[in-house]
Amino acid sequence: MEVLDTIFNVSLIAATLRMTTPILLVALGGAFTTKAGIFNIGLEGQMLLGAFFAVMGSIWTQSAWGGVAIGVGASVSAALVFSLFVVTLRANEVVVGLALNILAGGLTITLTKAFFGTRGSIVSGDIVGLPRLDIPFIGDMGSLGKALASFTPLIYLSLLLVFVVWLVIYRTRIGLYIRVTGEKPAAAESLGINNAKMQHIASACCGVLAGLAGAHLSLGYITMFAENMSSGRGFMAVAVLIFSAGDPVRVLFGCLLFGFADALSLRLQTLGLASSYIVLTVPYLVTLGALFALTYRLRPKTFRETLETLQLIGRKQT
Repeated sequence: MEVLDTIFNVSLIAATLRMTTPILLVALGGAFTTKAGIFNIGLEGQMLLGAFFAVMGSIWTQSAWGGVAIGVGASVSAALVFSLFVVTLRANEVVVGLALNILAGGLTITLTKAFFGTRGSIVSGDIVGLPRLDIPFIGDMGSLGKALASFTPLIYLSLLLVFVVWLVIYRTRIGLYIRVTGEKPAAAESLGINNAKMQHIASACCGVLAGLAGAHLSLGYITMFAENMSSGRGFMAVAVLIFSAGDPVRVLFGCLLFGFADALSLRLQTLGLASSYIVLTVPYLVTLGALFALTYRLRPKTFRETLETLQLIGRKQT
């Protein structure tokens, strides 16, 4: 019982929110491209570039928000390059996304060595991290309030953006155009909607949120850059987008699941209750489990539709 109390407490809730934030931000960005009909597997690379250039921008400008702006700019640039190849040049989106991820990994390693003469991480006193917000009424809520207080602004912003993204996608004209582009591109063209333009806009929105996710990793979660510090979070976001179909509310709950798994794995590793190699696989096992559950849930529907189609063909033949 004491072990369970040590693991499952208010600190785990706070850690879950911290771990959820980068996955949530990049998944909300991916919601735009998903609704626009683009399978964006390059989220990992966009987030990694955002993390690297946020640190570089923080050093150059001596401002955390300057670093965030430069990180977002780098991620948006990568997102627009992705959409250029996928939308304009009609390249395969999976191939381009994987190439972007590989390019981001190699580029950040190369630039780290070029600027700092080292490979692996950037640790410097010149890096300015994001400030902590002390919200009085949250801190007065006892132990839970203390655990939830003093987060960086991006953590609170990520939760607010769930509503904002939902509002944009489902309650604005541009959101309607993006959804029509993804669901019925021929109908969109007949209505005078420029499909390519909508997909470029969706990709740019994705780049903004992926950049914020990367900035949170390198300036909010910790104040440094480490090689491959995105650690598969972009692929977790892709998994969330697959079973949520890009719906922001479902995205939130899916990301909370992965954030909890990530926080729990770190807590178990810290307490030495399991092998570090086993513990680190927990978030990825959750990802595989979620995808398996989705596939299993869709199987009866697919089978039923196939059976109904065969019956309809039989009736027409008779």
